[in-house]
Amino acid sequence: MAVADDRSAALLMRVWIEHGAEQFRARLIAVGADGQESGRTVALASSPDDVLGAVGHWLDELLRQEPAPE
Repeated sequence: MAVADDRSAALLMRVWIEHGAEQFRARLIAVGADGQESGRTVALASSPDDVLGAVGHWLDELLRQEPAPE
């Protein structure tokens, strides 16, 4: 398989606890997908379950994409 035929993507996940309220927060960013140099926010989450759902949704979208024409 040639590199050009390889469908690949990266998902950057940043999680933190907000000070004071002690609230869980997360931001998921697709990096390097669709020729974008900067990331595209794909989800904001306020619980670990929300993060897992967002990752699953992102993977589903990636797997449904048609390969780029040669």
